[in-house]
Amino acid sequence: MKSTLFSIGEMHFHSYTVMFALAFLAGTLLPVRQNFKRENPFPITTMGGVWVFFGALVGSKVYWWIQYGEWADLKWGLFLINGGLVFYGGLIGGVLAAVAYVRWCRAPLGPVADLAIPYVALAHALGRVGCFLNGCCWGAVTALPWGVVYPRTGWNAYHQQLKDGLLQKGAKHALPVHPTQLYEAAGCVVIFFLLRFIYKKNKTTGLIVALYMLFYGMLRFTTEFFRGDSAHPLPGLTASQLVALGLMVAGLGTLSWLRLQGKGRSQSPADMPASVE
Repeated sequence: MKSTLFSIGEMHFHSYTVMFALAFLAGTLLPVRQNFKRENPFPITTMGGVWVFFGALVGSKVYWWIQYGEWADLKWGLFLINGGLVFYGGLIGGVLAAVAYVRWCRAPLGPVADLAIPYVALAHALGRVGCFLNGCCWGAVTALPWGVVYPRTGWNAYHQQLKDGLLQKGAKHALPVHPTQLYEAAGCVVIFFLLRFIYKKNKTTGLIVALYMLFYGMLRFTTEFFRGDSAHPLPGLTASQLVALGLMVAGLGTLSWLRLQGKGRSQSPADMPASVE
């Protein structure tokens, strides 16, 4: 855990903030750069990243309040200042802002989404590294050799384990936990390279978005089994796993629809064999 990444004089650069900024730059500059490599670039610029940033920020705060906040947090919008960030909320808010921006630019929504979505996975990976350094989104207790140990603090894994009766008061550090942040970061990097590879081979509109929903849903559903901080609205399942299941269903449904559309185009009336009477 290294909540402060480095300092310059009296200026302190916090790990989560630095990684969040890097994620923003990767998710904004790289897809725009890729767009300008096209023979006919879409009319989008880095301003789209600004729209998505604010949409994702508000969305992640609202989702945090829904999942973890209290009614008192609504007073004066305190959850926007003091609340945490939840990826799913950021994804929803970011998508809504991105759709609004693309419509405003009069660019084709589907092709732009396919071009940009792999970089969402890359940006997410950077953000999860920030989570690891910050000590949030910690994992469940583990005896595996790569388990990580967090120091004694008033929050994170130490506080949770103390609350759950797993630690005695005065313990110097928390019990080893799964580095779930790094599990997800590694998975997101794999998803990024897979989607980029497929995008280069197949330009079917909607395919990359559908695969992202499927792949990330599978990844998040799996990593949630190792989380130690997630709410469990249903026995054995976390709130994030329920959303992950929805993403997988949406991804599979979209893939099925694209396949049917492809078959319909490949068998036009002119190409179909004449019926035999």
